[in-house]
Amino acid sequence: MNPTGRALLAGALGAAAVGWVVLPDGAAVESPSFGAPVILEPGGELPVTIRVAIPGVTTLDAAALEHDGVKIPLTRVEPAGRGPRQTARFRIPADCRPGNYDLVVRAGAGQRTARRAVAVLREIPERFTVAQISDLHFGASAEGEASVARIVAELNRLAPAAVLVTGDIAQDGKPQEYERAQRALARLSMPVVCIPGNHDRRGWGAYLTSFGGPTGSVRLGSWTFLRLDSAHGRDQFTESQVRDIAQALDEAEPHRVIVLLHIPLVGTRSVKAHAHSVMELFRRKGVPLVLSGHWHYRAGYGEDPGGRGEPGAGATTYVVTATAGGPPVPGPTGHSDLRGFTLIAVDRGKVTAIEPRTVEGGGDAAAAGSTR
Repeated sequence: MNPTGRALLAGALGAAAVGWVVLPDGAAVESPSFGAPVILEPGGELPVTIRVAIPGVTTLDAAALEHDGVKIPLTRVEPAGRGPRQTARFRIPADCRPGNYDLVVRAGAGQRTARRAVAVLREIPERFTVAQISDLHFGASAEGEASVARIVAELNRLAPAAVLVTGDIAQDGKPQEYERAQRALARLSMPVVCIPGNHDRRGWGAYLTSFGGPTGSVRLGSWTFLRLDSAHGRDQFTESQVRDIAQALDEAEPHRVIVLLHIPLVGTRSVKAHAHSVMELFRRKGVPLVLSGHWHYRAGYGEDPGGRGEPGAGATTYVVTATAGGPPVPGPTGHSDLRGFTLIAVDRGKVTAIEPRTVEGGGDAAAAGSTR
């Protein structure tokens, strides 16, 4: 066979292979996801975005919610386009029971499931509590993973409206580490919002598969949890990220934004580029609270350098939460905080309390320097 014939045969075989592999399962759910769920009431509208392998051939056809083997078909109220990235809107039934649901999407001949991607609440509260946990480090030690399990149990007892996870979910980015982390977080009875940390870059594909994209907004009523990625490259923001942050803040309700980022913006182990530009954006846009991890000890910085986590009138409060599952690290005072989490109380349009909690070996949570 001449070279031209071989090239034509190779092209035909390649096209056949693509058709065989891609067409039956040629779509991926981009949003919502486990780490960026949509939180809404019964009867609300659910936006779903997918990416398809062959635009014009595969389209977003249908969606359903699933929990404990029961599947709830959704009514499509806005059709998707036919490009590589397609978004459609579906309506949740008015009699849908509250809970965390898997999202099942049918696109062409394929079906995809996004675990715990939809949270249905009986009603969206104006007064609520959220919890922040950080630095789970699954894969680092059995002791650390047991600590995370105790924190999960304590959070289920406290029942915040959502749990905000600020990165370093896995130690080495291995798929099995994310599988264990996802199983642990799936035991939470409330929606979970996640961002990546620098350790999660060690297994980027596994992180994305388990928790979805690293940035974007999650809404809880009029409040926005703004998910930022400060852990890529050399721990810096890019100019395009700064523009994206400004746009996201413009689209959010003023003064009702809680920012999540793994690496703090000030300090020796902090974001190295455009940090002060981002902090100035937060100040101008009236962001009340920025939550970080990474340091493994409890601290505050910026306009609250004493680490008290005290909400200030009109000021941005910056809080670093102690590790949930990684090794505790001594802070500037030389004292290592116990593993723990942070509770944040919101009353209508204000953050009213920020309360660090530690979890002892027996599983009891104790307040540590709480502020009200």
